[in-house]
Amino acid sequence: MIVVGLSGTWTLAAAAMIDPPAPAAPTVPAAAGAAAAPAATAPAAAPAPKTATVERGALELVIERPGRVESSRSEEVRLELEAFTGPITVKDIVRRNGAVKAGDALVMLEGKEFEKGLEDLRVQAAETRRRLVMQKEERAMQVRQSIAALERATLASDLAQQALELYRDYESKKGLEMADLGLKGSLDGLRDNQDELTQLEKMYAGTSLQSETKDIVLERARRGVERGEIYAKFARRDNEIFKAIRAPNDARRVEDQAKYSKLDLEGAQLQQRLGEIRAELDIASSARALRDIDRRLEKMEGDAARLNVKAPADGYVVVRVKDVGDQVQPRQEVAQVVDLSKLRVRGTMNADALRVIKQGDVAAVWFPSRPELRGEAVVDELVVVGAPEGDGAAFPFVATLRTVDGSVFPGIEARLVIRGTLADRVLVPNKAIKQEKGRFTVKVLVGETQAEREVRVGASDGTKTEVVSGLQAGEQVVMPDA
Repeated sequence: MIVVGLSGTWTLAAAAMIDPPAPAAPTVPAAAGAAAAPAATAPAAAPAPKTATVERGALELVIERPGRVESSRSEEVRLELEAFTGPITVKDIVRRNGAVKAGDALVMLEGKEFEKGLEDLRVQAAETRRRLVMQKEERAMQVRQSIAALERATLASDLAQQALELYRDYESKKGLEMADLGLKGSLDGLRDNQDELTQLEKMYAGTSLQSETKDIVLERARRGVERGEIYAKFARRDNEIFKAIRAPNDARRVEDQAKYSKLDLEGAQLQQRLGEIRAELDIASSARALRDIDRRLEKMEGDAARLNVKAPADGYVVVRVKDVGDQVQPRQEVAQVVDLSKLRVRGTMNADALRVIKQGDVAAVWFPSRPELRGEAVVDELVVVGAPEGDGAAFPFVATLRTVDGSVFPGIEARLVIRGTLADRVLVPNKAIKQEKGRFTVKVLVGETQAEREVRVGASDGTKTEVVSGLQAGEQVVMPDA
């Protein structure tokens, strides 16, 4: 019998309220009948109220708490694609419901233009990989060319610096001295010609040589003097120009060549460093692009495998999609695989149940849809932080089923039967307690006077209720007639 008590719902194997027998009427002796006759006219005395004695004893509790059977190990198969964002539809439903093994095909899905996108990614990955190889080969060639260019620039700079030092130490002085020497040679030649002409004129002045021969010799000497004068004039001018223009220009040209060669060397060194950095950045960019493409390709290939939905484990499968052609949304549950060999009950306890049960305890369990089945459940989880439920609080629990056969399935209702004893409690019959507007009161008989007293109550077994405060053992409480 299920009885609703003051603190919850209780299941009792047997419960009955037995009122104490009414006191027997006093017997009157026959001889006193005549004498008592005048008293018959007096008003009848009020009957004594029914009372019960407040006792101290043990309270046997039998509490039933509802729950639902579920598998302690179930895996949901959801559509979780990583790369493909297009619409997904059901291509084929291989298996609807039933026992499966891990890896069995369940549902075939397909995506619009999925295969084309996957093939494009594969081609793009291959092209990027070849481009990266080509860049590395070009980089190797650029390194060799850069080394050669740097060697040429270094050699040119060294030669220019050497030429500058040679010019400063030797060529500059030599040029000036050679210019002076050339001028001196021209002037000396002119002087020699003049001296020769003067000497010839003196020599032929007192001779008897033929006039024709003398004229030839003198004329030739005069022409030599004329040429010497012209050479000397230009030699003098060349010397002035060389010292004023050509020598400074040569010095500047040599110095500039050394400076430009040094700048070219610095430029070659800078270009080599920048080229290395640029090549490294280009190769790194290509390598990063290849990694990104490979990652996308890996995700797409993973999506291709996920479109073929398979059982993740052994168990009983329930396919959630309905028909071929239906569109499947992201994160939608496609199937669920349940392990029927490991079942548990999930429900809530009330505050009274927490008095007698704790985590690890074993409780009896039965099933309203299969009342012939009985079993046991071990309380694995018991949350002691409750949530509001009616006038009290609910405390979630999870209990693992054991000693049940294979006819118990997830989803059916289960009832946990919790038994416990609260020792040394102050107890009164339920009928003696009156509840009104959240207050609990009893009528206490003191002598011949009835006094209403407020009490605090605790657990109840459907027949008796625990009084926490307000009464003491041995007191008499009035039992209502109803």
